[in-house]
Amino acid sequence: MQANPGSVVDPLLDSLWDRGLILIGDRVRREYALNTPIFIDLRHKLYDDLDLLDAIGAALVAKIAAITADATAPQQVIGIPDTATPLALAAASVSRRGAVKLCYGQLRKEPARYPGGRSGASSYMGVVDPSRQITLIDDVMASGKTKLHSIEQLSQCGLRVARILVVVDREQGGAEILENRGYSVSSLYKASRLISYFLESGRITAAEAQSALEFLRRKQYS
Repeated sequence: MQANPGSVVDPLLDSLWDRGLILIGDRVRREYALNTPIFIDLRHKLYDDLDLLDAIGAALVAKIAAITADATAPQQVIGIPDTATPLALAAASVSRRGAVKLCYGQLRKEPARYPGGRSGASSYMGVVDPSRQITLIDDVMASGKTKLHSIEQLSQCGLRVARILVVVDREQGGAEILENRGYSVSSLYKASRLISYFLESGRITAAEAQSALEFLRRKQYS
């Protein structure tokens, strides 16, 4: 469905909707039988669409480039497992084609269980370089708890996170929690923005948009 005349078209949001990675209203119940008016899942239907994964990676790279325009330090991305691991890898791969070339490292969901050595019980796979600025990547921001857990894991491995970047901020208080702890938080999209976009493009009704916004406002974290 085309956007209304005069509306700004966002091909990435269009693709996320068409692929069923962002669901609002009855689509959530039909797809997952969940009783929630908005659902964002950048996993199930993304991994076999490498063009879309590449597009998300490119959007992440562009955002990092804008954030770090004045930085001289090397930039690195790490994704929160499991969902954001391919997102961070896509961003690092896409960056090799442009001016901002990102380093990459991978965080394990559980530490390695080797007998010993320097990496025997590490949660991190990659180079530990204190000169790099690390951007922690995730798909959505809700409470911020998984970000804090990942930051702690990386800290134990000698890595300091400089900033957090998510695809969608659900605007439920997680960003503010992290910012109050001294972390810079950015997103490609705010939930209110994408809800407005899908309303303006005729993909959802005004009632569905209002229901999704009210749900997010009620479910606040502090």
